Amino acid sequence: MVSDLLPLGDALSVILATSLATLLHTAGPATPGLTWVVLAAALFASFILYDKGFGALALRAGTSDLVRSHAVRLLRLVAVLLALGVASQTLADLAPGWLVISMLMTALLSTLGRVAVVRYLRRLAGRGALREAVAVVGAGPVADRFVRTLHESQPHGVELLGIFDDGVAGSAPPATGMPCDVTYDRACEVTGDVAALIELARSRRIDWIILTLPATQTQAMRALVQRLSAVGVPIGLCPQHVGLTVARQSLDPWANTLALGLLADRPITGGDAVTKRTADFLIGGVLTLLLLPLLALIALAIRLDSPGPILFKQRRHALNNDEFDIYKFRSMRWQPETANTGLQQTQRQDPRVTRIGHLLRSTSLDELPQLFNVLRGQMSLVGPRPHALDMRTEGRLGCELVQAYPHRHQVKPGITGWAQVNGARGATERAEQLQRRLALDLHYIAHWSLWLDLRILALTPRAVFTKTNAF
Repeated sequence: MVSDLLPLGDALSVILATSLATLLHTAGPATPGLTWVVLAAALFASFILYDKGFGALALRAGTSDLVRSHAVRLLRLVAVLLALGVASQTLADLAPGWLVISMLMTALLSTLGRVAVVRYLRRLAGRGALREAVAVVGAGPVADRFVRTLHESQPHGVELLGIFDDGVAGSAPPATGMPCDVTYDRACEVTGDVAALIELARSRRIDWIILTLPATQTQAMRALVQRLSAVGVPIGLCPQHVGLTVARQSLDPWANTLALGLLADRPITGGDAVTKRTADFLIGGVLTLLLLPLLALIALAIRLDSPGPILFKQRRHALNNDEFDIYKFRSMRWQPETANTGLQQTQRQDPRVTRIGHLLRSTSLDELPQLFNVLRGQMSLVGPRPHALDMRTEGRLGCELVQAYPHRHQVKPGITGWAQVNGARGATERAEQLQRRLALDLHYIAHWSLWLDLRILALTPRAVFTKTNAF
């Protein structure tokens, strides 16, 4: 995340540096198009100074090495900007003194920014805030060597959540009495099975799951990856020779000497996650402000229509099979004893639905309070719709009908989604409906992009007013 946010800081450094140069240099630049020159320089700086591995190297490389690497990128930036200035004949219009001050100030500000980031990251690492939480799946000799290697190679510490037995025949239990780093919260012994690991993921953050299965267990490995992918964290494969050789490639700072292979990753990571969260906050905030009068009118109509609260909340599935309270406008007659249950889906001509509730549900206006869930970070504007905890289709839970059902929880739930704009909206009374909705949700997760989110938002009004099985 640090690496992906630095280009924004570099662009701001160019803008601030040129502004200071204008104040310090009395002659000032002669070109009338100075604003466009500065913006172009800021754009080039954000690309040329970008260092994808800066966040990882900040915890391993020395400060002088990082500054030296940044200096090389600064020289490239200066060369590119001077070449473009000569080619476009813009350089002749700029005062030499202003140009020198601008470049020096840009170098100073961007370097100081990186030094500050490095110190902050190292302070966090010193407090243990950046420790990777790692779970090992597969009890046996490879797991034994992996944990020992992990213990010996990590100066900042890794939190070992435990060794979880995969149930593969022939796996030997890990050696007892194995030494553990004091930063490890659990003993180096079998903690539980894979089901226990999935349950653990509901209550705490897991950064990595590492499989330590024998190389011959390909079928078991494939099944485990399929099952654990629902947790929504990277899954790595530990090589059989771990602890015996030193790797040259790295997937993550702590994995530098472990030669891990990546079997599965989070669907939306790094800059994509920042982009999606930023879009949720900006678009969600604007929509909330614009819709405040409508929200007030709906609240008044509910209050006049029937007794009970205007809003109600209900427990729903969230990211990584977690739970949260979703907000909705109340559309049913108030029954406190059943307010927090999701056992009974709404039926056609359901007598529990109020007069104003029929309108709210058919137009999905009852979902508008979920904008507050979005602003709180519990939901996204676009994503798989969150289902009630005990929602059943044909009398069975979703995970009992479709094995891949938990995979829809790899991303935050949304107010609208790919399934909703493709007609899979409303109650799921039949297994076929649930399967189609799941297929659309998984398609969205696999093909996510900001443009896909914007497309879904644009298609949502049409889907809302199209006759579907929403009632």
